[in-house]
Amino acid sequence: MNEFFTCNSFFDEDFEIKEKFTIIQRQYIPIDKNQIKPESVSYKCEWTPVSIDIEKPFVIVPIRDNSTLLQYTLNNFHENRFFDYVNVIIVDDRSEENLLEIVKKYPVSFLKTHSEFGFNFSMLNNIPSLLCHKLGSKSVIFWNSDLWIDKIEYFLEFLELHKLEESTISGSKLLYPYDTLHEDHSVNIKTHFPDKIDGSYRGTIQFGGSRWTPQAIQSKSGPVYLPLPFHFRRFADKEDNRVNCNYGTEFVTGALQMVDLEWFIKRGGFNPSLPKVFQDVDLCLRATEEDKNVMYFGKNIHFFHDESYNHYSNKDQEKMDLQFYIDQMLFAKIWKERIIPILF
Repeated sequence: MNEFFTCNSFFDEDFEIKEKFTIIQRQYIPIDKNQIKPESVSYKCEWTPVSIDIEKPFVIVPIRDNSTLLQYTLNNFHENRFFDYVNVIIVDDRSEENLLEIVKKYPVSFLKTHSEFGFNFSMLNNIPSLLCHKLGSKSVIFWNSDLWIDKIEYFLEFLELHKLEESTISGSKLLYPYDTLHEDHSVNIKTHFPDKIDGSYRGTIQFGGSRWTPQAIQSKSGPVYLPLPFHFRRFADKEDNRVNCNYGTEFVTGALQMVDLEWFIKRGGFNPSLPKVFQDVDLCLRATEEDKNVMYFGKNIHFFHDESYNHYSNKDQEKMDLQFYIDQMLFAKIWKERIIPILF
């Protein structure tokens, strides 16, 4: 396996869970729009666990600052008795706010991380997944900090379907919430869907499964034309028969992914060299390439996703715009020869 595309610590037999530990990861980092370089990046971690029931799946929730969002999400978990069914790990990504004080009020474990590299969604999920694996867990659920439960019965149905279909990766139908934490509308709505600023999108589909569309991705040698995933039936009614269904697919959004942990560890986890985007697609395509079940479950269940509330801060904008571009370029390089046989 390529050491830059897999979590190196997954293959370290000497790794032990400690209160403080450091993960060294080999990954590519951007120099400019045309160059990346190999680097060894240190992720310093502090682990504060609570009592864990190893028979329950682990839910991994990364967040940076955003204490209002964290409080809201944990309250949502509490009100829906979520803690009765899962172990929750809050992953603190370099926060300046004291998130541990909020977390202490709830039965959740806390993982503080710091890296000079900055935001890396892949590693924010890989590191706690390693802890879950060492603790003996069989499955993890990657859960965005701006993702909420409508009814706990929907979540229990989601768990049952994942097991029933022997799924390796599972996702579900996501709706725009009726009550949002955005002051008015998300950046995505205002930028890409200005006709929706009347609020008519609330309660409609945010993710209704995946479809693919040809798109040009710039690379060092010129444009690469590649099928890219998009959110199917965005803004449709949740009862639309094209989204209110269950089916096997090639991709489900990383905002909510339940994953077979043993497979995830063996395959090296999320690609650390895709820190911002496409790591969820990359993971699903690897599973599909192995003929594993990637499932979308949307039949009479849904979750709320307050899209992009946990977005990076403006001070990170320039750096992350470059990272977005590099992630696209690297994703195209990895999959340009492999994706067509998978999809067609």
